[in-house]
Amino acid sequence: MAASGIGASDIISATVGGAKYGVTLLWALALGAFSKFVLTEGLARWQLATGTTLLEGWARHLPRWVLVVFVGYLVLWAIAVSGALVSGCGLAIENITHGAIPRSWGAFAQAVVAFGFIYAARADGFSRVMKPLIVVMFLSIVACAALTFREPAAALKGLLVPSIPTGGGAYVLSLIGGIGGSLTLLSYNYLLRDESKSAPRSLRSVRLDLAMAYLFTAVFGLAVMLIANRVFHAAGVAITDQQVVSRMADQLAAITGPVGFQIYSIGFWAAVLASLFGVWQTVPGIFADCHSLLRRLPQPERDAAMRPSSWQYRAALAFMALASVPFAFLGRPLLVVVGFTILGSLFIPFLAGTLLYLNNRVPWASTIRRNNAATNAVLILVLLLFLIVAALGIFG
Repeated sequence: MAASGIGASDIISATVGGAKYGVTLLWALALGAFSKFVLTEGLARWQLATGTTLLEGWARHLPRWVLVVFVGYLVLWAIAVSGALVSGCGLAIENITHGAIPRSWGAFAQAVVAFGFIYAARADGFSRVMKPLIVVMFLSIVACAALTFREPAAALKGLLVPSIPTGGGAYVLSLIGGIGGSLTLLSYNYLLRDESKSAPRSLRSVRLDLAMAYLFTAVFGLAVMLIANRVFHAAGVAITDQQVVSRMADQLAAITGPVGFQIYSIGFWAAVLASLFGVWQTVPGIFADCHSLLRRLPQPERDAAMRPSSWQYRAALAFMALASVPFAFLGRPLLVVVGFTILGSLFIPFLAGTLLYLNNRVPWASTIRRNNAATNAVLILVLLLFLIVAALGIFG
């Protein structure tokens, strides 16, 4: 779950936010990670109480047009996330090789490798590859942040005192939408099913899982922003597409020696590759489930469609892989990634609204599934935050 949610979007949105505004928007990263915990816990409670995924809940208890609109959004989001992750992989390999492998062809090659790996990998093989990538990306980025950390008072203020600087509304959405994933939150329903966690008694362990995942996510995102603050904002250097990764690594090398360059470069590469693997492994299952729900297939056929060997799953995987290819050759990887995080953030208020409705509706609400007052308050806060930030962006 953490690997699917952390990747190019987290690193680059946090880098851009830290480069432009220093530590002022640390609170947005922390709030984003906490809100993702609340949202994912809500959809997990729905599944443990009803035995159905949230997608099934939308199909059964909301107007049919909601699922149709969601499928349209899913298609756009899948194109954007594939482009963003492949662009991030290209930036990573170009940086590690000092330009010997161009960004575009490095991105294309890694997209081919990722497609082949997901197409052929079994669940246990997938897990064996993902775990070391997760460990490498976390330890390397946090180590770099520790080596460059300065001004703890300013960082603490940025974490605890919310403020939106002039022109910063879009970046707040980018940070909240990027940290910990957006639509990939739905994949937790299928991870629960794969782990045979289907009863209310699993709620405690689910909450512990999610608390660990989003604490991991928050620390990772905050570390990236602190590095960007030192390298770009504090140094008075404007961030560009060409410098978003290389400048960070070069500055770390200037501070810590060559080891800093290698630690950051490998950590960035591990993060974006793990996210590419994670998203391409889980999101085709959401496509397959949407296809089955729209066609109103019986449960046995729905279960078969979500298997990695089904034609629906493989068609969705091929679509995401092919959609990523043009982005590998675009010259604006920074714009691609930030644009994706803003598009992804739009899913968050939709998810919050549906959880407020489904997990509070009395006729079918059970004790475990009904939101408590604190959860409802956070979901309402998420909705209000997006409305306020959107208004600031539109009306200044």
